[in-house]
Amino acid sequence: MVKIKMDKKTLKKMALMAGEAFSDDPVHSYATKIPFLRKRYIYHLMMERFSASNGKDIIYLDKENKGMCIWRDAKNDYTALEFLKCPHWIFLVIYWLPSLRTLFTYAKRDLSVFPDNTLLIEPVFVGREYQGKGIASSLIKQGINDLVPLGYNLGLETQNPDNISLYEKLGFKLISKQTLKKNRIYNFSMIYTGEKTE
Repeated sequence: MVKIKMDKKTLKKMALMAGEAFSDDPVHSYATKIPFLRKRYIYHLMMERFSASNGKDIIYLDKENKGMCIWRDAKNDYTALEFLKCPHWIFLVIYWLPSLRTLFTYAKRDLSVFPDNTLLIEPVFVGREYQGKGIASSLIKQGINDLVPLGYNLGLETQNPDNISLYEKLGFKLISKQTLKKNRIYNFSMIYTGEKTE
């Protein structure tokens, strides 16, 4: 695993991979009920997200580009203005409303939950064909090993309760649970304590 700035080809490859990996994620499921369109939506959303991250956030890629983990400052909340800077006009025209719903749903939440000097995992994913091989855990551990000694607090959020036990095994502790009834989404906030479950 290496900390890098992505070139355009890698950025597109990882955005396509993210579209597959997150196609059933609760936070995106309300964008469209059609799986193919949802994957395209997530691809364009991730292109915007990765473009905004590139050079700003700490990016770890598996050495064979099978997975990715991005750590961003909890206070660096990407807004609609960030997405307007990107030239993917098809994204802006077709997917603007669901993207705004996603952004407004999570706006300013991080600042109220996490302490200062916190880096959040956003996102971590592995290609579907490579899942279950420990790649995501390795990427997260690399970040922990690099960033904790530098004095950072580390945190994450997940909308999938099935992921909580995995993160607990890596040393994260649940600190907040929110129910976003409007979109029927649960949001779990966790922070790294180093206390691992068996």
